[in-house]
Amino acid sequence: MKRSAAFLLTAAMVVSLAACGSNGTSDKTAEVSGSTSSKTSVEAKAPVTIKYPTYKVGTHSSAAMEKEQLKKFNDKFGNGIKVQVEEIPSDTAYNDKMKILAASGDLPDVVMGKNGINEILLKGNLATPFNDYLDKDTQWKSEIGDEALAANTRDGKVWSISDQKQVIGYFYNKEIFDKAGIKPAETWDDFFANCDKLKAAGFTPLALMTGENAWTTNLMLSSLVGTNGEAGNKYMNTLHPTNFETPEVINALKKMQIMLQKYTTKDALGAVYANAANNFCQGKAAIIANGPWMIGDFSDKSKSPEGFDKKVGVATYPESGAFCSYEVGYMIGSQTQEAKDAAAEFIKFKTGIEGQSIGLELGNVLPVSEKVQPSEEFKQKYPLFVETIEVGNNAKLKYQYFDTLVYPSVTDAWKNLYPELAFNKLTAEEMAKKLTEIAAKSK
Repeated sequence: MKRSAAFLLTAAMVVSLAACGSNGTSDKTAEVSGSTSSKTSVEAKAPVTIKYPTYKVGTHSSAAMEKEQLKKFNDKFGNGIKVQVEEIPSDTAYNDKMKILAASGDLPDVVMGKNGINEILLKGNLATPFNDYLDKDTQWKSEIGDEALAANTRDGKVWSISDQKQVIGYFYNKEIFDKAGIKPAETWDDFFANCDKLKAAGFTPLALMTGENAWTTNLMLSSLVGTNGEAGNKYMNTLHPTNFETPEVINALKKMQIMLQKYTTKDALGAVYANAANNFCQGKAAIIANGPWMIGDFSDKSKSPEGFDKKVGVATYPESGAFCSYEVGYMIGSQTQEAKDAAAEFIKFKTGIEGQSIGLELGNVLPVSEKVQPSEEFKQKYPLFVETIEVGNNAKLKYQYFDTLVYPSVTDAWKNLYPELAFNKLTAEEMAKKLTEIAAKSK
C-alpha cells in the first residue's frame, strides 16, 4: 500500500514520471557476497547476516519481483552477506511489527519506510543516512537520480532510497462502462453522474475499502482534495499537514461520505485491500483507484477471469488529476557498522539498475532511472502499463496521496473514522476536526 514527486516515460518509452500478502510467516536465508565494484566492500570479511522482513510474498503483486531480486542478489554476491528473510503475511502485519520493533529499539537491518514507518524511525533516531554511501558510489547515486533522492531527504540527509515511481490514475471496466453508456468523467459532477448511471444499469460503481490504511478510498479522497483548485493542490503536495479543517478537505470528506453510503460494495466498511481488488477483478465493481503494479493481476487467471485484462482501461481523475511521486523505499535499521554496510549493499542492489529492471519486468513498477526501459515483450504483454504512463504525463494536476504526507497516527485513524462517517456518526466537519487533533499530537 503503500513518496514525493516526479514522472516517467511516454510512448517512446523514455522514462519520466506504489497491497497485500500471503499466508503464514517463515524465515528463509539467501547468501550473498560483496560486489567487486562496491564502495562498501564486505567481500574480504566473514559472512555478515542481515535481517530483512518483507510482505512481498505469496499472492502479493510484487512477490515474483521480490523472489527474483533475492535470487539475483544471492547469485551475484556469493558468500559475503547472508540475508535472513522473514515473510510477513500482509502490509498491515508488516507495519504493526515494525512499530513494535521500533518501540523496543530492535529493528531489522533493512526496513521499508512506507505508511509512516519512516517517520517513526526518524523520530526515534533509529535510521542511518545514506549520504556517505552515495558519495562513495556516484554511479549508484546517478541511478537513483536527484529528484528521487531529494524526495527522501530531510535537513540535507538522505534517509531512504526509493526503488520506484508512483503514477496512479484509476482503472475502470470498459465493458461495464459501455453497458451503462458512460465514459471516464472530466469533472467530479460528471463522475457522480456516472456513478448514478452505473447503479441504474445494475452495477456497483466503486471498489472501496476502509480497513488497513484505507488505500483505495484514500486515493479518491486525495484526488478530491488535490484537484480542488490551487489551495487543494498545494495541500496535497505539502508534508505533514496539521490542519484538516480546510474547505478543500471538508468538501472532499462530504463527497467520500456519499461514495461510501451510495456507490460502493457492501463489504467496503472494514474491508482490506484484497477485498477491493477482488471486487474489481471479478467484475463486482466498475472502478478501482490503484497503481500499475495491479496490472499483472488482470491477466492472472488465479485473480481475474480469462480475458479480463482486455476489458480494463485507465483514466486520470476528474479535473485531469493523477498521483505522481516517489516511493519511500528502503531504510537502514542496523545497529553495528558491519551490519549497516551489508544492509547498504543489499539496498544498493534492489534500488540500482538491475533491481529496478527486475521490478519493472516482474512487478509492473515504474523505475526511478531513465536508463531502465521496458522490453518490447513487456510492452506487448502489458499495453495498459504504457497507457498508465501516458495518463500520468497528460495529467494537468499532479499531487501526492495522504499516506506519503500525513503523520503515522493519522494513517492509523482512517480505518476507525471512515465507518463513523459512513454511518452518519460523524459529519465531515467533525471528522476533519478529529484528524486535526490527531495530527497535533504528532508534532
